[in-house]
Amino acid sequence: MDANRSAPPVAAVGGPLDARTSRPLYWWLTGVSVVGSVDVAQFLVTNPAMLGSSPGRAAGSVLGLVLWLLLTALAARAASRSRSRRLDRTILALAGLVAAGSLGLTAVHAAAHVGGLRPALGAVISLVALGLAISARGA
Repeated sequence: MDANRSAPPVAAVGGPLDARTSRPLYWWLTGVSVVGSVDVAQFLVTNPAMLGSSPGRAAGSVLGLVLWLLLTALAARAASRSRSRRLDRTILALAGLVAAGSLGLTAVHAAAHVGGLRPALGAVISLVALGLAISARGA
């Protein structure tokens, strides 16, 4: 074997990484995405006045919910069916978009000293989702 070439990645249990290794990661990503979706949906349901008083904020929350739901659906598809590179890339891009949005939202709330723990928790959930998407794609 050439010194510059590396061996294929090996899982902790000793076998090469393959679809069987990534499937549980995609199930975990599905679960985390459900939690993110429920968090945003609960925020929208408990703040109905926001729809009339702050339509931009409401639109951002609805967009966040749509992205979380899409990530949930695609992660579940990857977990239950055969994977493709296109699906893996799409999941990674969505997870990155959700994480960037959540981190931005957290920064805005922290700068304004509003929102409490909720935006930070959303950012943590989104970073976990991004980490799972990266790990699953590499598996």
